[in-house]
Amino acid sequence: MNPLYKIIERESLSDVDRNIFAELLKKQGKVEGDLSLKADRCKEICIAYIDNIPVAIGGIKKKTKSDFGEKKANILICEKDFDWELGYIYTDENYSGKGISSSIVKQLLERNENENLMASTEVEANPFMVKILEKNGFIQKGKTWKSVIHGKNLGLFLRNKTIIK
Repeated sequence: MNPLYKIIERESLSDVDRNIFAELLKKQGKVEGDLSLKADRCKEICIAYIDNIPVAIGGIKKKTKSDFGEKKANILICEKDFDWELGYIYTDENYSGKGISSSIVKQLLERNENENLMASTEVEANPFMVKILEKNGFIQKGKTWKSVIHGKNLGLFLRNKTIIK
């Protein structure tokens, strides 16, 4: 049961890729808006398959500028240093605990090693994602804030390429 990872750049996205991405985001239940458009927000996505079944996703998308603002992390001074966000990381619960999300993050980071990246995630409710981010050089900065979607505390994590090298 070895996962197959498919990295797709925005220009090469198919409707099938978009639909898979949207379906897994729907299962995740933490993203609002038209889910069919979310893959197109990314410069690239990763879809993990097991036995030809899509089981996990992730992407590098344009940053969520508001995460740096007063109502969230309150570190607007850092916002100008970041253009891209590691996001939409999700593994179907039937396949969790097998390192799939960690592998998606690693592959996306390898492809974007020269970028300053941000990520936001639940800090108490999702300790595995926090560990994945920290293991890959992300540091939590600023204050935590409550998600308007699900009410859990979120944190902003930053990975600055000049600090990592």
